[in-house]
Amino acid sequence: MVSDKFMVNSDAGRMAAARYATENFAWQVHMNNRDTLRLSLLVEETLGMMKAMVDDFYGRLWFRGDADAVELHLEVTANMDSGRKHELLSVSSTGKNAAKKGFMGMLGEVISGAMHNIGRAVDDAYGGTAVSGSVVAPAGLGTPNLYDLTPVWTLEQYRDNVEKGRLSADALEQAKEDLEKSIVANLADDVVVGVKGDHIELVISKRFKK
Repeated sequence: MVSDKFMVNSDAGRMAAARYATENFAWQVHMNNRDTLRLSLLVEETLGMMKAMVDDFYGRLWFRGDADAVELHLEVTANMDSGRKHELLSVSSTGKNAAKKGFMGMLGEVISGAMHNIGRAVDDAYGGTAVSGSVVAPAGLGTPNLYDLTPVWTLEQYRDNVEKGRLSADALEQAKEDLEKSIVANLADDVVVGVKGDHIELVISKRFKK
């Protein structure tokens, strides 16, 4: 099943209404209460990360799947003035302060760096994939429609880099701690980030064990 696309923005009331859209989809596919809560947690932390990264955003939230496996799609256009862009650019290019922000803060910095073509520096700091000209399919659920966006990072590849020790010693230790603490990192099977200009799409895939 593919749900309707629900409009979201940085307004607190609108973000809270996303819970209703999530619960409505879960009800339509006959998802149990435990899995509905898990899906709601994924939505809440993802929107919270977006709000923390950019004060003003608007976009669409929608779901594809069933009670056994779901893709959460968040398509966002971010409005940032030059001062905010410079701030994100500075943090993303150096990787500084990431340890204080946890996994979702790191993911926000990956996104902001990709938005401003930092590419290599972010890839080195956070173990990104920097995929070019192709789309990564999350968790075997099919290729997400990323509207010609270039996938710049996937959770699956990041986990693989952590497992195989491909990050620096300090980054590796912090990554393991952040992966353990993050709701999204613990619940999601994969996260694919696509960016083009100020347009961002996240595809979060989750399979529910029965």
